[in-house]
Amino acid sequence: MLTIKRTCSNRIITRALDNEDKPLVALLMPAAEDCEVCIDRGQLQAGLDANPPAIIVYNQQADAIALVEQLEVPPQQVFIEIRQDTKGVLGLQAYHKKDHAPEAMELLHE
Repeated sequence: MLTIKRTCSNRIITRALDNEDKPLVALLMPAAEDCEVCIDRGQLQAGLDANPPAIIVYNQQADAIALVEQLEVPPQQVFIEIRQDTKGVLGLQAYHKKDHAPEAMELLHE
């Protein structure tokens, strides 16, 4: 089970709202208070190489999806997709690269 702080999830969703029509790709370190936005594939890959347990966070914008799909990551890599299933309602969906099976996510109150 993936565990992140509720305040962190709120920051991620707020950032997604601020970047609604723009690509958003970031790295989230375990137990972090917030994710670190990456401006391009090189910065994202370097961050992953330096911090293998980092989680990739991205929105459903086409350029963000394309960037994430180009990455060279191990099958156990965890992703958090910022999803908008209903107009204006955002949520987070975690999954592993190998099978895209949803990963349970627990939000901690801290």
